[in-house]
Amino acid sequence: MDRPDPLTTRMAVPMPPESREWEALAPFWIERCRAGESNRAGMLDAWMLRVLGDVAGLHVIDLGCGEGRFCRMLAQRSAHVLGVDLCRPLLEAARQASRSDRERYLLGDMQQLDEVPGAIFDLAVSYVSLVDVPDLDRAVAEAARVLKPGGRFVVSNLAPMATATNARLAEADGARIALRVDQYFDEATRVMHFGRHHLTNYHRTLTTYLNTFIGAGFLLRGFFEPYPTEEGVERYPKLANELRAPSFVLFDLEKAG
Repeated sequence: MDRPDPLTTRMAVPMPPESREWEALAPFWIERCRAGESNRAGMLDAWMLRVLGDVAGLHVIDLGCGEGRFCRMLAQRSAHVLGVDLCRPLLEAARQASRSDRERYLLGDMQQLDEVPGAIFDLAVSYVSLVDVPDLDRAVAEAARVLKPGGRFVVSNLAPMATATNARLAEADGARIALRVDQYFDEATRVMHFGRHHLTNYHRTLTTYLNTFIGAGFLLRGFFEPYPTEEGVERYPKLANELRAPSFVLFDLEKAG
């Protein structure tokens, strides 16, 4: 079957404050990703690809694709991928780095995929993007809408225990002691700092995530708390902290048929 291509290159959606934060951060983030962002390159990529399995020939939508690195990885594995993101500089970087005609990119909002027809994708991916979304219900409902019955939604995200404060207790020399968890049931915004830049994250409990997925018609196939391999820690020593407590979670979901 020919891949679905009913889409324009842009969707007319308002620019929320979170997207402006990402626009300011974009040059730093592009450089960081392409140099090998430790959490992704040293840990999450392997978990995501293992859970996804064989994607050859599948029609995939990457929701919050950023500068397109995971789209490129999926296209290299013979998937047909549509990457969607609201941050124009990141999306332009993704288009410029595209290596295959199996990649397409759309400037749009994963909470409001108005120009994307329903039930056309085999697989939806959210690679640490739901934490940036103000309206979780709408984003998850849109993922369900664009998937075929039986299609999968694979979500990696910051762990709710990690987003509760984004604060780590450390020795004077910077060595990590523990993750401070507080205000866990206060589902409010949290601010993550990257040098002189910052991002607004949305903290939600594990209960909220699971019930939102279930309410949108998803079945839970698997749940994982990623940790690095010895090779990952050797390449990125700071990942040793991920062997103490997980900073990320991964959901393998299926749209009920």
